[in-house]
Amino acid sequence: MKINIKFTDMQQDDGLRDYAHDKISSFAKLIGKQELDAAVCDVEFRQDTHHQKGDVCCAEVTLQVDGKIYRSSKLEKKHKKAIDKVKDDILQELRVDKQKRQHNFIKGAQEIKEMARETGA
Repeated sequence: MKINIKFTDMQQDDGLRDYAHDKISSFAKLIGKQELDAAVCDVEFRQDTHHQKGDVCCAEVTLQVDGKIYRSSKLEKKHKKAIDKVKDDILQELRVDKQKRQHNFIKGAQEIKEMARETGA
């Protein structure tokens, strides 16, 4: 999986870059091995200063896998908290999608089995 990390309106931080890379790499367990090579993940960190409560950190993640796009954005006081929440959102979306694929595969297999029984009888 290719991971692109971008910092907007803030200084580049290698510690934050490594932290994000570790968190984003957890997507690999829910992405198939064949799709993993072609997957692209864009991570953007932003520091917003136009809020009433002061500085707000924003983390945005866009994951492109097998023609599907998963996207999440969170505002928090710390960048690490924001990337944790974004990671949780995208992992949840990946889990739901994986369950749907498995359910559809099993349902299709059951239909094929029923058709084989009808033609064999």
